[in-house]
Amino acid sequence: MKCVMCNVKCGMGALVLVASLATLAPLSYAQQNADVDAVKQRAALNSAKADLEEARKKRDMAVAARWKDRETANQERELFNEKYNESKEKVDALMSERARLFEDVRVAREDLAQVKLQAEKARAEYLSLAAGPERLETLSKFAEQGIPFKIAERVEVQNKVKKEMGLYRDDPLRIAQSILNAARAEMEFTRESGVEKAELVFGSSVAQGDRMRLGGLYAMQMANAVDINGLHPAALMLPVAGEKKRVFSWQENLTPDTKSEISKAFAEAKDSAYVMVPVDVLLSTELSSEMANHQETTWKDDLKVFFKNGGILMYPIATLFGLGLLIVLWRLIWLVVAGFGGLSTRRCIKALEKGDVATARNLSSKLHGKVGKVLRTVLSKNYPNRASAEKALEEVFAAESPKIEMGLSWISVFAATAPLLGLLGTVMGMIELFDVITMHGTSDPKLLAGGISIALVTTEAGLIVAIPLQLLHTFLTNRADALRGRMEAAGLAVLNALWINESVKED
Repeated sequence: MKCVMCNVKCGMGALVLVASLATLAPLSYAQQNADVDAVKQRAALNSAKADLEEARKKRDMAVAARWKDRETANQERELFNEKYNESKEKVDALMSERARLFEDVRVAREDLAQVKLQAEKARAEYLSLAAGPERLETLSKFAEQGIPFKIAERVEVQNKVKKEMGLYRDDPLRIAQSILNAARAEMEFTRESGVEKAELVFGSSVAQGDRMRLGGLYAMQMANAVDINGLHPAALMLPVAGEKKRVFSWQENLTPDTKSEISKAFAEAKDSAYVMVPVDVLLSTELSSEMANHQETTWKDDLKVFFKNGGILMYPIATLFGLGLLIVLWRLIWLVVAGFGGLSTRRCIKALEKGDVATARNLSSKLHGKVGKVLRTVLSKNYPNRASAEKALEEVFAAESPKIEMGLSWISVFAATAPLLGLLGTVMGMIELFDVITMHGTSDPKLLAGGISIALVTTEAGLIVAIPLQLLHTFLTNRADALRGRMEAAGLAVLNALWINESVKED
């Protein structure tokens, strides 16, 4: 189309040019030729116009077709958009429904999990009501701690309960009933008591006699026949210390008092409803040993046992006591010797009071002890004045005072240290006691006796040492103060007797 339009423009320009030329000059041959060319050009121009018109028609047809296609496309696009919007709304609705369903499923799952958790918790609580084998430990301890009678029957009852615990785990009520029945059977066993005839074994011999049992705490037997000593053989079922735990056995080595009590108990059981029996309700091995093997002990044996029960701290406590007594004895003898010569001292002072200085000098040369030393210090020399004599006395007191107080502080230290060592033993005993309780519990009193003995005996020993040492320290301190006071009184008396008399004479 661009080319056609250019040709049309060119032809019109040519026609204008030809017309101009025709108006400018008259026609000539050349002009004729020019007219012919103009005609040709007009024809070409007309042809170009026709082509242009046809091209315009084609263009209009193409534009119309394009608009028609565009309109069709727009209609299809609108139809697609409508369907798309409808589908999108449906998808959004489905997504909303899906989210709602997911939320419902999530809530339902949480409710289900909560219900399952509550069900498991309820089931666990229900099953926890079913007692385990540990519930029978108390009953087992009765069988272990009591005298060994009807052991087979009692163990069979407990084994039956344990078997039911495994078979009927989901039935706590039945298990509880079985435990109660076992406990009732154990209580019935502990209530059993009475006297029966039986064949009794004493050492390697067998004899007819009577046997008495009080539940699971006590049993004794006595033969009808008498032995070569004229006594009925008797025995008690008592606990003894074994390797792992307490063991019960028949003890025949009984004290005469125990045998007489056994004989009296059997006699009362036949004639009276009230019977006194020598029973150890604690079933301790120590008390049982005292009943079966009682021996007379001297104070030396008791002291050895006391020293042994106190443990290792008894050695330093005893050392303090011994050293304290030695120092007390030493200082007591020294103070007695230092204060010796009281009658001669009084004579010398009386002579000074009367003004007889010569007699006082003669007597002072024979004096002994610290008071005599004070008098000799002043009377043995002729001091020019009282000040010189006082300085000499001060030197004597400065030298003798430490000697008088020597060793007394050590006695006080020993008296104060002994209770502290006893307290240390108490702490050690309590620690040992707690260790025993942690490992073995409180079922066996013998295991606890070691810690208790150390805890109590060391404190007692410390007080036994501290109290007399403190009293002796006070006694010796008073004697030392009394000696020092006598020395001061003697020194003052001799100074006053010498210089007061001279001052009076000068006046």
